[in-house]
Amino acid sequence: MTGCDALYVHVPFCARRCTYCDFDFVVGRTPKTQAWLAGIAAELEARRDELATPLRTIYFGGGTPSLLGPAGLLAAGALLAPWIRRDALAEFTVELNPEHVDAALLAALATIGAGRVSLGVQSFEPAALQQLGRAHDPARAIAAVRACLAAGLSTSVDLIVGWPGQDAAALDRDLDRVLELGVGHVSVYALTIEAGTSWPKLVRRGLRVLPDDEGQAAALERTHARLVEAGFDHYEIASYARPGRHARHNGAYWSWRDYVGIGPSAASARYARDGSVTRRTNPRGLEAWSRGAAPEIEGLGGIEAAAEGLWLALRTAAGVDPAVDAAWVHGRVARRVERGDLRWVDGQLATAPGRWMVLDGIAADVLAAPDAAPR
Repeated sequence: MTGCDALYVHVPFCARRCTYCDFDFVVGRTPKTQAWLAGIAAELEARRDELATPLRTIYFGGGTPSLLGPAGLLAAGALLAPWIRRDALAEFTVELNPEHVDAALLAALATIGAGRVSLGVQSFEPAALQQLGRAHDPARAIAAVRACLAAGLSTSVDLIVGWPGQDAAALDRDLDRVLELGVGHVSVYALTIEAGTSWPKLVRRGLRVLPDDEGQAAALERTHARLVEAGFDHYEIASYARPGRHARHNGAYWSWRDYVGIGPSAASARYARDGSVTRRTNPRGLEAWSRGAAPEIEGLGGIEAAAEGLWLALRTAAGVDPAVDAAWVHGRVARRVERGDLRWVDGQLATAPGRWMVLDGIAADVLAAPDAAPR
């Protein structure tokens, strides 16, 4: 196999625990950066043959990569330097929290070659930020977005919609602010409360309420209408971009391309010529990963791999070109085409307009095992 040119790096540090999130991270204002850097160096060396030289896309996610600070980012960039050639690097994204953005951090990003940032804004509403347990206030979020744009960074913001108490006016204020700031990319998520987080405990104590499904659906629809009207392309179920600002690295996950993930709990996928896929998931937890605990390896072949690829592609507006076996694809999606959830246009299968919010139901059909594997 040739080396993979898409690399994800998991940074497992957060200054505080958000009330809804169960990602793999260690809480603390002083991250164990040296232990993480040592682990990254070791994993890069151990998996050298899996990585292309040069890399085309890099994504630092978390956790909170910006909690590494300028020194930590520079050190991580130095570890990756042997795989980076600036003229070949199409995209290098680093996730930032607004409260960490300052001149020194922006200078470090420029030094390591990161030209794109994803800002965890979530909302510009004080009530939302308080509920979600975020450390920044609206003014800090606005200042961070402006600073990133002024530094020439391709800037994406995350928005959470459908939080309890959000009415149409509050949502419109968030969207107005996003559009006024002039960002090129917006990732939109309905608030999801994960099991094992503190939110359900707060509900039992009467300090929180759960999101309302109908309210979330209305918020997603309103957000979609506003962003599309403003010129954003809804190119993936949770992603909106102005022309030329699509997330290139994330596209690997939806288009059946190889990617390598390093760091605790990071996932990798390699796709073989026969259509099978091998997935590797690193151990969860900084300590387990640092001591070299074995990753989980999963192989999918035939029916399972093809069905998963079909489902992932349906997350995107581009949809699916059923080159594998058109008859098999038609059979798998016939019920959803008949219901108007999917449609065929010039031989291409895609989610029908307005039906992206029922993708979970579509996925249940697509992922159910058919009678025969595609040819």
